[in-house]
Amino acid sequence: MNSNFIYEVTVVFAPKTEEKSIETVFSKLEALWIAATVEKKDHLGAKDLAYAIKGHKKGDFWILKITNDKTLKLNEINLFLNREPSVIRYLVIKK
Repeated sequence: MNSNFIYEVTVVFAPKTEEKSIETVFSKLEALWIAATVEKKDHLGAKDLAYAIKGHKKGDFWILKITNDKTLKLNEINLFLNREPSVIRYLVIKK
């Protein structure tokens, strides 16, 4: 039985985060995902937030679609994203 798990990961960066820092975060995430495949990486750009998060009124939004043949270690991903200073908010959804 070959079933794939599909995840949608939304990451909101501080508005003036450099592209190099964003790519570093994504490469560290891919290391945590091990055998997962990033099907799609969409940059939605800077958007106004409904309320200030960590003193920011705007955020730089990214959405990733990830597939894997087994479940991701969400606790490790959450721990990493919580500790990353350039990430102001994130959401991981298993579809």
